[in-house]
Amino acid sequence: MKAATITSYGPPDVLSIHDMPTPRPRSDEVLVRVRAAAINPKDTFIRKGRFKRFTGRHFPLLTGFDFAGEVAAVGAAVTDTTVGEAVYGMLDGWQGGACAEYVAVKAGRFCKKPEGVSFDEAAALPLVSLTALQALRNHAGIASGMQVCVNGASGGVGSMAVQIAKIMGAEVTAISSEQNHDFLESLGADRCIDYRHGDIGRGRQFEIFFDVFGNRPFRSVKPILSRRGVWVSTVIQPHVFLSVALTRFFSHRKAKLVVVKSRGEDLAQVRRWVAAGLLRPIVHDVFPLEKIREAHVQQETKHTRGKIVIHIG
Repeated sequence: MKAATITSYGPPDVLSIHDMPTPRPRSDEVLVRVRAAAINPKDTFIRKGRFKRFTGRHFPLLTGFDFAGEVAAVGAAVTDTTVGEAVYGMLDGWQGGACAEYVAVKAGRFCKKPEGVSFDEAAALPLVSLTALQALRNHAGIASGMQVCVNGASGGVGSMAVQIAKIMGAEVTAISSEQNHDFLESLGADRCIDYRHGDIGRGRQFEIFFDVFGNRPFRSVKPILSRRGVWVSTVIQPHVFLSVALTRFFSHRKAKLVVVKSRGEDLAQVRRWVAAGLLRPIVHDVFPLEKIREAHVQQETKHTRGKIVIHIG
């Protein structure tokens, strides 16, 4: 099978397309014929070697975590999936493989593809929608009527967070460049702030501040959090761990770190929202597998609206 691989840690030039063995699914796995995959910041961080303690030093490495496609084979212990079924999902951990013609996926880390969307659109959903859902629901305890602020609202996770927060009844303030304000209002944002010169608080406090972009640390946000407000970050950095530790026992205001997990039940919830017209995938651009390098370059501009998708066919 054709697969995008990382031949060494470094810039996008270390990505190439190789012929690799088609994986054989274990008894608790299915083999998916991948029709589309997606790029996330996690992919570029791994390529650069930021997480080499987890990914190791043996090359080539496979890449990609989001996928949408059709079940090509089913392991003996998997009883609720059939060959030919259209599915979407996300790989857990640090060993990728979704940017390939086939990928083996454990049961419970995929579900049926949402109806009414293409494979490209479905591939744009898993990691970002699960991150937003798990951050807002599991870590921040979102409830109807809450004031929620999303920093970095126009990107992959941010555009999902705005929509999911609205689905769950919150009033949403979105921080982004001014050129994205109309877009964010179309997703349901009640209020938009230009990150370059906007006053975030303007006399209000937030029960939840979701720092998707990673440039507003807890100490800078604390004054605009409500007494029991929660700041949630997606960034694995020492200052985040320190804030989480310091606020765990000694502060009403809490700092949390979301580390997304692939869960079939959460993917099913996202599928229901998409089917009901409440949540829509946001695709910035689609690249063929052979242009994986260009896809990574675009991801690293940090000016992507929604997701970069890899069309595999």
